[in-house]
Amino acid sequence: ENGLSKMNDLLIAPLTKSQSGVEGALKINGTLLDLNKEDVSLDIWKAFADNLRLTLSDLSISGLDTIRSPIKMLEPRSSSAHLLENQLSLGTIDKPLDASVRFGLQVGGATSPLATDNIMDLQLSMPSMEVLAVLFATVQESRFMKFPLKDVLNFSCWLSMIPVSEKSFMIDVGLAMHYLDVLFDGGIMAKTACVSCSNSWLEDFNSIVDFLDENNFIGGLKSRALSIASDLLQGDWVQGMADKQIVAASQLCPHDSAFGSLISDQTYPTFKGTRDLVDGIMYTGFPLVQVIAIVMAQKHSNLEIASPVDIELDVPDGAKLIDLTDLSSIAGWADMALEEVRNYLGGTTESNDLGITSMLQSLFLDDDGLLTIPIEDQGFDAGGVKLSLFDVTMVGLDSFTMFDVLKASSQNRFSNSVKLQRLGVTLKMGLSVEDESSEQARRLLERGLNTNELETITVSLILKDVELDVSLLMAMDQDLMGELKLGSILNTNHIFSCLLSTIHSVGLSEFVVDIGDIEEFSISGFISEDTSESIQSITAAILAEYKPMILEAIPALTSTTIRPILHGVLQVLVDTARDDGACPEPDSSLDGTLDFRDLL
Repeated sequence: ENGLSKMNDLLIAPLTKSQSGVEGALKINGTLLDLNKEDVSLDIWKAFADNLRLTLSDLSISGLDTIRSPIKMLEPRSSSAHLLENQLSLGTIDKPLDASVRFGLQVGGATSPLATDNIMDLQLSMPSMEVLAVLFATVQESRFMKFPLKDVLNFSCWLSMIPVSEKSFMIDVGLAMHYLDVLFDGGIMAKTACVSCSNSWLEDFNSIVDFLDENNFIGGLKSRALSIASDLLQGDWVQGMADKQIVAASQLCPHDSAFGSLISDQTYPTFKGTRDLVDGIMYTGFPLVQVIAIVMAQKHSNLEIASPVDIELDVPDGAKLIDLTDLSSIAGWADMALEEVRNYLGGTTESNDLGITSMLQSLFLDDDGLLTIPIEDQGFDAGGVKLSLFDVTMVGLDSFTMFDVLKASSQNRFSNSVKLQRLGVTLKMGLSVEDESSEQARRLLERGLNTNELETITVSLILKDVELDVSLLMAMDQDLMGELKLGSILNTNHIFSCLLSTIHSVGLSEFVVDIGDIEEFSISGFISEDTSESIQSITAAILAEYKPMILEAIPALTSTTIRPILHGVLQVLVDTARDDGACPEPDSSLDGTLDFRDLL
């Protein structure tokens, strides 16, 4: 009468109830995926977070008892004895097919400025879905013929008849997915729900999902998710999960010889990422970063710019600190020298550039005005996926229009004001996936490249018309400063570390950034052309809709939220600079006379 198949009441409802306790529902409790990066070794990253963990667990599917025509169930394929064709149409307007999985994201530690611990339920509702699946299955004839009628409704007994997958006499045995395709007539409705969220803005995540859906992001995510799901269902990881369920089913079937026995400690294949999976993660992750920026901006759009913070510096007893307002304690000429330095750095040279620009160009910047900092990063390695950070490149350090720095506003505080036409950062990373099955992987192999070798991926963020107001607190030791060797600070590679080594403690009491425009936010390398075009499209839509609000909120965001993060990074830099060897002694082998041409 309601257009549903009688199979729902006769078979699906009792089978699913025996598995999950709920008619029409299938539940797989426990951890499905756990990617964990612990014990971060690089000090600069420790300033942000000590660990990163991503988990997927507790998969639940309901509405399985809404099967309707057309139906094809376990129909043998004429060309094979073990391939079973299936075609199911599920879901109604009143009772859609619902799927949910629990997603966990944990970042940082107790002292991390980025510390977060969120557990969310990701839910998909599908009013109409058609599944085309071809299963490979083998069943032992003797087990089938001796199957007692009393256990005919026991799902575990049916499952236990299938042998665990293995190669035996050159014939595949077991249970596996041979082919899968899924069609959605009424689309997919997505929503989220916080189970335990340390970030309150995640409570409003549904409005963000609606925006992404309007800009075709959810549709693209759906197609990628189906392709990835098909690959995973035909892979060793899911095969191992199926084998594990078969073994467990034997122990739950009353007429099975293994009934009631303990579960063995057999090892099953672990999760291995694929190129399509990583490509899908990037497709999802890059817009998600922008969405997080939108939400953060919304939370700060009505906030005032924070006033400078009073920070108590950690200074050893008896330490003799330099009074930044009166440098005569160092040398009688020190105040005059500092003023000369300020005038040079902030003044205009013969080339009409500021002094700071000329100095950076001669010492640090390459011919394109870029400052590249190599990073010794051990990287992230899990599930056959490896990600390493190669270097960080600063953009726009040759575009200063104002450089008013080192203004002593108190005994231990320097105030600084800077303006640049452009300022940005480019992260160059290496990414590899132990997967040779995808189209991209095949292309790499055809070019003679190894898929396990790191491929370069670049992420860039460049801003226009940037203004910074920074107040820096420093407890600089007069005795340590006096003990610095001239030869140590004349080496431009070590001057920064040498100066930091004289500081007991540092604090960022004010950090305000004002931005005129966002010039570029992009990602390139590794990802497919289709993913690249989709990311560009959603990025353009986000900036068109939200850029004015983001730019307006940046001063409050930087002064209240970003400042504490950079404060922690500064302290790590100071601690690192004070390690032995950070400021090396002058070369003791020098025994000649000074060449004034080199000096001057």
